[in-house]
Amino acid sequence: MFLLHDDHRWRTQNNDSESVRLWPKFAARKHTSKIAKYLQLLINIHYIMTYSWRTAFLLLSLFFSIRASAFDFSKNKFPAGDSLKFYDGQSFPIIGKSHKEKNYIRFAEKYNGVVRKPVWDLGHDAAGISIRFRSNATNIVIRWTLRGDANLPHMPATGVKGVDLYGYVSDHWQFVNTGIPDGKSSESTLLNRGDGVSREYLLNLPLYEGVDSVFIGVNANAEISSPKEKYLLEKKPVVYYGSSIAQGGVATRPGMAFTNILSRKLNRSFINLGFSGNGTFDSSVGQAMSEVDAALYVIDCNPNTPDSLVYGGALHLVQLLKSLRPEIPILLVEGFDYDTDAFRKEKNASVEKKRAGLKKAFEELQRLGVKQLYYRKGNDLIGSDHEGTVDGVHPNDIGMMRIADALMPVIRSIAQ
Repeated sequence: MFLLHDDHRWRTQNNDSESVRLWPKFAARKHTSKIAKYLQLLINIHYIMTYSWRTAFLLLSLFFSIRASAFDFSKNKFPAGDSLKFYDGQSFPIIGKSHKEKNYIRFAEKYNGVVRKPVWDLGHDAAGISIRFRSNATNIVIRWTLRGDANLPHMPATGVKGVDLYGYVSDHWQFVNTGIPDGKSSESTLLNRGDGVSREYLLNLPLYEGVDSVFIGVNANAEISSPKEKYLLEKKPVVYYGSSIAQGGVATRPGMAFTNILSRKLNRSFINLGFSGNGTFDSSVGQAMSEVDAALYVIDCNPNTPDSLVYGGALHLVQLLKSLRPEIPILLVEGFDYDTDAFRKEKNASVEKKRAGLKKAFEELQRLGVKQLYYRKGNDLIGSDHEGTVDGVHPNDIGMMRIADALMPVIRSIAQ
C-alpha cells in the first residue's frame, strides 16, 4: 500500500496484497463497512486539499520574493527621457581582418574556393575582430546579429557568440562589461549611468560565431566618433595562424582569447587566423597571410597537424611566406602538454613527436639560410599546475592569460 509519512514522501508497502492509503494520524485499516471507507476517502481528500493549497501558497510566496530581489532592474533603467541613437559598427575602424571589405569575415571574398572549405567556413567566425570608437556616452548599448546560433558544450555562450567592451583608462585597456547573447539577434547594455568622460573604446566580437551586423547605441545627446588616439591602429599587426586554441577556445568572453589579451598589452592589433581543428600549415592560408604587411607572422599549427606532417608542412609554409614576404619575421610556436595525457602510459608522446618535427624544420630552414626566423618552445605555455584548461586541451581564462604572458616577451622583442 502507499504511505505518506510525516515528511510527506511517498513509498510503497505491501500488506496482504491490499493497497491502502495511509495519512498521519488517520492510518487506514481494513474496513468491511462501505460507510467507513467513504468516510476515510473524505478525510483523505480533505487532507490533500489542505496540504496542497498551503504548500502552493508557500511556494508561490517564496518564488515571488526571490524574483523581486534577484531581478530588480530598477537601478539599471536609463534616466527618464534619455533616448538612444544607434550607429553602424562599419562607421568606425575595424581591426583584426586581413582585408578592407565591409563585413566581419576574416578572409577576403577572393579566398572563397582557394582555402579549404572548412577553413573558409570557420573564417566567417569573427574571432579577433574588434571595433574601435570614441565616446562620452553615459549609456552604451550594443545590438548584434549573428550568422548562426552556435552552442558549444564546453564553452560559455558569452565566448562563443557574445561581445565585450573595454575602455582605455590612464595607460591600459580596462574591461567594462560583456554583452550576453540571446539567440541570433541580441541587444545588451554594456554601460549604464556612466561618468560621461570622453574615452577610447574597444568592442570585441564573438570568437566562434559569424556576425552579420553590429550597431552601437549611445544616449542621444552623447558624442561618438572614430578614435582620437591611435591605440591598436598605428602599429603593424601580428598575424597569428593556429588551431581552435588560437581561435579562442574556450575563453569565457572574446577579450579573454590570448591573441586579444596580447593585442591590448602590446598595443598592437592581432589578426586571428585560428581555425578549430584546421590549423594545418595550409599553403592557401599562407597566401592570405602574405597579403598583410605585418610586423610578425606566428605559426602555431602543431595541435591540429599529424606528427608525420609537421616537418614538411612547417618547412613548406615558411619557405612560401619568405618567398612572398622576405622582410617579415616568422615565429614558430610549439604546442603545450595536454592535461588529458598526464595519466596515460604514453604521456605526451604525440606532442613530443610534433615538437621534434617542428624543431627539425626550424633547424633545416636555418641551415638553408632563412633569416628572421624564431622559435618558441611550448612546454611552459599553459603552466605546470594542470589548472589551465577546461577539458585538458583547451585553455580556460587562466590558461589564456598564461599563454599571453609566456608569448608576450618574444613577440615584443621581434615585432617592430
